[in-house]
Amino acid sequence: MKKSLFLFAALCCTTMGVVAGPKVTKTTREAPAQEPSENIEQKTQIIHVYMDTTYTYTTTSSKKEIPQEEDTTFTRKGHYLQGLIGAGYSSNGFKLEDLNKAKNNGGGNALIQFNYAYYFHENWGVMVGLEAEYMGNYTTLKGTKSWSNLGDTDIPTGATASQDYEHIVTMNNWKEHQASWLIGLPVGIQMQYPIARMPKVTHRNNQLKLYADLGVKVNYLISNKYNLVSGSISHSGNYEKFGLTLDERVKGHDFYTETIGDDFSKDKNKLDLNNISADGMIDLGVMIPVAEHLDVMVGLYANYTFNNLRKGDGKDLGWRQPEAKEEWQQHNFMETYDGVIASNSVKSVHPWDVGVKVGISWHKPAKKPKKFENYLVCDTAMQLTRREVIEEVPVAAKKINDIMKKSVIWFDFDSDKPKLQPADVIDKIAAVLLEHPEQLVLVYGHASKEGSMEYNQNLSERRAASIVRLLKRKGVPSEQMVSKGFSFTQQYDDSENPYHNIALDRRVEIIPVFEKDRIEE
Repeated sequence: MKKSLFLFAALCCTTMGVVAGPKVTKTTREAPAQEPSENIEQKTQIIHVYMDTTYTYTTTSSKKEIPQEEDTTFTRKGHYLQGLIGAGYSSNGFKLEDLNKAKNNGGGNALIQFNYAYYFHENWGVMVGLEAEYMGNYTTLKGTKSWSNLGDTDIPTGATASQDYEHIVTMNNWKEHQASWLIGLPVGIQMQYPIARMPKVTHRNNQLKLYADLGVKVNYLISNKYNLVSGSISHSGNYEKFGLTLDERVKGHDFYTETIGDDFSKDKNKLDLNNISADGMIDLGVMIPVAEHLDVMVGLYANYTFNNLRKGDGKDLGWRQPEAKEEWQQHNFMETYDGVIASNSVKSVHPWDVGVKVGISWHKPAKKPKKFENYLVCDTAMQLTRREVIEEVPVAAKKINDIMKKSVIWFDFDSDKPKLQPADVIDKIAAVLLEHPEQLVLVYGHASKEGSMEYNQNLSERRAASIVRLLKRKGVPSEQMVSKGFSFTQQYDDSENPYHNIALDRRVEIIPVFEKDRIEE
């Protein structure tokens, strides 16, 4: 009977669905036990105990790198470190006004520069650097400068006084040198373009390249000095009333000549310039490959300062010497000499320079971007949950169960003719089924172990069919019954007898079910 209840409960199990989600998800699938792990029968109820299985799926989106083949071609993309030195010509870029025959000669220029460049394209990159530069400039003054309507006071004591006159200074190759030291931050665009393949070069960097820089540079003037180099000035007087010009050759008025180095110190003095300058820059040259990642750079450079470095309007050019021993030699009507640039003869200062640069460029190629592919990782967890289902037993099913508890339909060896004990068991079951046409039954046939599986299967099916025929003769419709054979796979369970009696396996069991659609086809 326990077997009957077990098979009856097997028809009552259900299965739940699957829930899924994108990317990182937990998917739960509940699968009730196919058969109850325990059945507890209480009067008109059957309690089915199930162990439900819950599957939890955790899906995680991830990615892994795709290995790439090594690139054997040479690329100019990537990082560059460059060091260069340069020398050339520079000028403070000013003109001298109201001075005849004055000349700005320019001077020497030198620089050292370090750059970092990144090429985002085979031919184009951006550059930033640090530069230290020296700029020199020479200015030569020639000609004359005069002061009018002066009293004749610059004569030795005791000399004969005279009328007002015009004081004239003649500049004899008066040469001044200006020197500036600068720190610069260049920023710009750099270009490379191959123009020829180098012969006898076996490494991948085997092309002669044209390069160019175009950008701006911010300079800070850390030192601005000038010093006098050579030359002299000669003093003379023009007495227009008398039509006379007196100079150092005329005794008594003591007009004279002052020289640089004797009367004027050559010491360096500060130039009065603004410290910050904004320059435009351009470089043009060639890059000669000497190794796979190393080039020699040779080219030309030019820089021009956009903003005016001149401070204020300046003062009149003069050669006053307050330290002169004699007061009349101090030239009080003149301004003190503070350099050409500090005078109002210079209106604007825009330094510029040109020259030649040489250096080296070290190249580290850019790495190819890594490639990845996406994939999903799915983890599964399982959990068992106890579940009880209480099912009411219909009256008809209860009656049939009671009948089958009291009697079993047995068969003789290799026979499909039932031994009815008691003989009215078929009549009782048929009566219940006829009284309750909604009640369905399973008619299961069994056999003992003697013989093959195939033979006993056929025998068990014939035994079940014979009981169905007897019930039909009693008037039970075939729609209320389903028969099935189990060969010798299900032995009779006699819990009261520790020794198994093989004859008890030759039997037919009648099992009531509650719903028509739960009968196995």
